[in-house]
Amino acid sequence: MSLSYKGMLFTDQAGPFVRHMPTLNDHRETLKTLQGSWDTLSLLGHLSHTRANLGKTREAFDKLTGELMTTLADETLARTTSGLGYKAQVAVDILTRNLFERTADIGFLATDAAVAHAVASNDPEQLAALRLRFQRYASRYSVYRDIVLLAPNGQVLARMNDGFAGRSTSDIVRRAANGRGFIETYAPTDFCGGHALTYASAVGQSAGVLVLVFDLIDEVRRVFDRLANADELFAFVDSAGLVVASNDPVRLPTGSRAPLPQASAHVRLAGQSYVAVQRRPQPYQGYEGPGWTALAMVPCDVAFEPVITGAEAAFSGDGIFSERMRSIPMQASAIQGNLDCVVWNGHLLKGDGAAKGGDTGAHDFSRALLAEIASTGRRTQGVFEAATAELLATVTATMLEETQLLAGLAVDIFDRNLYERACDCRWWTEDATLAALDSGASAEVLAHINSLYTVYTDILLFDAQGRVVASSGNPSLVGQVLADGWVGDCLKAGSQASYAVSPFEASALYGGRATYVYTAPIRADGVTVGGVGLVFDSEPQFLAMLDAARPTRAGSMAAFLRPDGSLISASAGLPVALPKKVMSLRGGESWSGTLVSDGKCFAVGATASSGYREFKTSDGYVDDVIAVIVVPCGRLETGPEAKRLTLVPVAKGTEVATFYIGSQATGILAQDVIECIELKQAIRPAGGQNPGARRQGYIAWRDQALPLVDIAGELGESGATPRHAIVLQHQGLHFGLLVSDLGEIVPLQLSTAPAATRLHGGLELITTLAQSGSALLPLLSVGCIAALSVARSGAKSAA
Repeated sequence: MSLSYKGMLFTDQAGPFVRHMPTLNDHRETLKTLQGSWDTLSLLGHLSHTRANLGKTREAFDKLTGELMTTLADETLARTTSGLGYKAQVAVDILTRNLFERTADIGFLATDAAVAHAVASNDPEQLAALRLRFQRYASRYSVYRDIVLLAPNGQVLARMNDGFAGRSTSDIVRRAANGRGFIETYAPTDFCGGHALTYASAVGQSAGVLVLVFDLIDEVRRVFDRLANADELFAFVDSAGLVVASNDPVRLPTGSRAPLPQASAHVRLAGQSYVAVQRRPQPYQGYEGPGWTALAMVPCDVAFEPVITGAEAAFSGDGIFSERMRSIPMQASAIQGNLDCVVWNGHLLKGDGAAKGGDTGAHDFSRALLAEIASTGRRTQGVFEAATAELLATVTATMLEETQLLAGLAVDIFDRNLYERACDCRWWTEDATLAALDSGASAEVLAHINSLYTVYTDILLFDAQGRVVASSGNPSLVGQVLADGWVGDCLKAGSQASYAVSPFEASALYGGRATYVYTAPIRADGVTVGGVGLVFDSEPQFLAMLDAARPTRAGSMAAFLRPDGSLISASAGLPVALPKKVMSLRGGESWSGTLVSDGKCFAVGATASSGYREFKTSDGYVDDVIAVIVVPCGRLETGPEAKRLTLVPVAKGTEVATFYIGSQATGILAQDVIECIELKQAIRPAGGQNPGARRQGYIAWRDQALPLVDIAGELGESGATPRHAIVLQHQGLHFGLLVSDLGEIVPLQLSTAPAATRLHGGLELITTLAQSGSALLPLLSVGCIAALSVARSGAKSAA
């Protein structure tokens, strides 16, 4: 299926957006104007008898115009949806990872000794004391806005904040009391006063129900504020298609029906058109979240505004640029090459007529007409090349923005994950069993904790001398004295709200590999009596973080580094050296650009750690980390140098047919040229596939096999790609000269070359120079080329 817009067909996906794409419409108007010029030139060419039959050229340009417009529309839409899609994926994945931690929290806090004792005793004083304990817990895990303890019959027994204190009839209480494990729900409850994201679990043998109330609104704000640009809308949407939370409660209020994309990315909201994408979370350690998706939208009026960027597609773009997009300039160049041939032959025809005493006025008109045809062709080709270059630059800029965004995602996951570690070590020092430093009982508690929080290889309890009292997974450590620096930092901490972290360095507790150890002091009566140490399982955890952010393109990699360049973790080896500007990033700063190594190009994005909530922002902990995303983008390419000479006709000069062999501009007397023909696949090269070999073959021409000669090697242009054959004549012999591009046929002043270029056997290839102003053009000797043709044909026959 396709949609029509102003007489052009577009895909169903892109069609609804075409009217909103200013760059596409600008190029369409320019090409429409040029099509009018082609109409006029076609008519004049027919009337002038210049042989300039432009029907095929016009048809080819018309067809390519349609291809250009549909490609621009599809690629422009893809660029917009790709950027939105990355942001939506980042949003839902960050939330999912955050909520995964909550599933572990509820499992641990529901077994907290103080909570279990208070429920079992039903002692009003113990229950009242839980309010302060809940507040201390929330001061560590600041993601919670309330904690509520209820009896199995729904009666509120204790809560962190003032609120509903009666008997709840909410279904979550019954489900949690009668079930095993935790209950996760986003449903209205009477004790929360409306919808809330809650995690509930039975306490003891269903003696009570503990509920953690997640601060969803604050977390959503943090996620969306970091991702959303002006005018972009973001929302989390439940399985029924209703908005859970958004960054714009006016346009996307909670509980409203979300405008979800279906067959295309086009949606409407309040009478306005939007580009919209929806993304599902990637499961994290088997957890898929509460069943929500992320919706990202941007109004069509601003979605396709031209990207003002200095980005340049100076690379081949393998795996990034579509072949469809890259083929358009090549197709335009091929069409222009055919047109150049038509114009060339028209000049030759009219020049021959003038030389034989034809109408001089008609000759001048035809020359001007042919020049205008060639100029219009080059302008048309220029539109195709400019449109494609703009699109490639936009895709490049988008790719760099995405690498920077994904680097930000990686380091954000890094900070958020380690924030949880700082919370864990401080809260677990509040456990009464651990605080008593009872080795046997503490080992059971640590093993239980480690079964819930699997990101640790070991959890240690040590006394004030650094001696290990208990271990969650390595009993052989009990009795050993830990001499690491982080033990002293922990024991010197001034309060139970403090924590210390080891440098990222090799540790015997992690098999000699590098990791972090998070630790917090246990204090009694104002005195530090010991501490808890968490050995983070850094290798798989960091690799999982990097894999979550790494692009899916083949060869892409991600890494965490320190400002000194030392590696924390990497999904693969760094394929390119990073500049100083990357390693000097600090506090949330970002950079992106293209880097080159051994002729290979890479898009690189980098973002420095900025912390999460109080972690690294206000708690005094400093640990600079830089996330880097590297995407291979092909080989280094340099743009073609402008090589077309501007030649001014010389009155009463000699007609010279100019052309290019490789980058070398040269020419030959027009009187020796019959016509220019296009090369076909019928050419049979001799000398193998060596690009430096003297290619020679034959092509069908006027019912004969026309020998072809290649003199690129003699001009220092070995390997030049031939696109045309110029049919020459000399003493009754016809042969074709292989050339790369055609120039003008123009009258010039001739002079003898001061020094001849000689070949083997005494042949002189260049004996004449053509002058136009200050420009000098070497002219080839048709006799020399004829001799080469005969000599090489003879050598081939002898072979």
